[in-house]
Amino acid sequence: MSREIMCFVAAAEQAVVATSDAAGLPHLALGSKVITPDGDHLVFENWFCQTTLHNLEQNPSVAIAVLAVGAETGYQFIGKVVHGFDVAILDGYVPGAEPPGEPQTLTRLVVRVDEIMAFCAGIDTDQPLGNS
Repeated sequence: MSREIMCFVAAAEQAVVATSDAAGLPHLALGSKVITPDGDHLVFENWFCQTTLHNLEQNPSVAIAVLAVGAETGYQFIGKVVHGFDVAILDGYVPGAEPPGEPQTLTRLVVRVDEIMAFCAGIDTDQPLGNS
């Protein structure tokens, strides 16, 4: 991953994360606090819903889109979740105060990036960028 792409990611506020279950049913989620600790990984976190976490248990492959704020350009990262861990846990579920099934754990995901592609609203080749 080039220094330019790493700087682009550092300036982004969120990432769209696509997962799918074992049968291929897709699901989208948002990730925040996106960082690139090195040229091979993306790290982000969120209070992911159970669908996202369940999908990742069955299928660690993900697609992640990172867009510039207010722009129609960005990058798509294809890879696999290599590590996920709890960053914070709520102090229990309170019936009547919150809907059942609300996320109770802030999860941080580490993704090994296998391919990087341009992601934009215009004409796009969908080909991996060389020496990204």
